[in-house]
Amino acid sequence: MTKDEAIQVMKEGKKVTHRYFDAGEFIQISADHQTILFEDGNRISYQLFWSDRVGSHWNEGWDIYE
Repeated sequence: MTKDEAIQVMKEGKKVTHRYFDAGEFIQISADHQTILFEDGNRISYQLFWSDRVGSHWNEGWDIYE
């Protein structure tokens, strides 16, 4: 799925992973949509997370984490 689709499914409460993530890694968005939460409990601001993930290789390759 695309980055925009991944953002939308996170806003619906789902976790997502990316082809560049290691097995078991995922992210989800906080209830107020201001923070990205990692599988290990760490968090980062929404804007900072996406500022490091630009370019066509981050626009594709997202998947719902099951």
